[in-house]
Amino acid sequence: MQETRQQIMDAVIDQFNKKGLKFTMDDISKELHISKKTIYKEFYDKDELFFATVDYGFSAIKQKEAEIIADDSLDLVTKIARLIVCLPDNYKNIDFRRVYQIKEKYPKVYMKFAERIESDWGETEKLLNKAMDQGLLKRVPFPLIKLMVEGAIEKFLSSNELSKTDFSYEQSLNSMIDIIINGLKV
Repeated sequence: MQETRQQIMDAVIDQFNKKGLKFTMDDISKELHISKKTIYKEFYDKDELFFATVDYGFSAIKQKEAEIIADDSLDLVTKIARLIVCLPDNYKNIDFRRVYQIKEKYPKVYMKFAERIESDWGETEKLLNKAMDQGLLKRVPFPLIKLMVEGAIEKFLSSNELSKTDFSYEQSLNSMIDIIINGLKV
């Protein structure tokens, strides 16, 4: 059953990229060659499906973060930058520029998404403090860095401004962290 749930959530992401929020359960069932009844056995409704997909995505982010932290080939500042803009490989294709649509139509799902972005900064904070202690980065209060990053990400996700540009969400994240990290470098 877990595999079916994952396939459905992956199809949600795929359909979201293709159609935004206009995709239907029929679109998912056609993509997966399963019945809508099978989808509804796993998820009560579209809201539950979106909530589960948010958790699924953030679990993948946590797994990717663990890989970054364990990667001894990366220097400390590079680890910090990659942690802050971490996207799992299978989520790099998501058009996050469309997330603002969720805020309007599914505000509770969007709030959960925003809460997940704002939580669990523990490892990043430790690495930032370590880099500051080693003189690699300027000493700046962690809450200020966190607010700047969250503010930029929130703006990327909560408006359609990014969708009016040629920049992908990933390119925008990488540019944002480049500006922040280079501004912090000693």
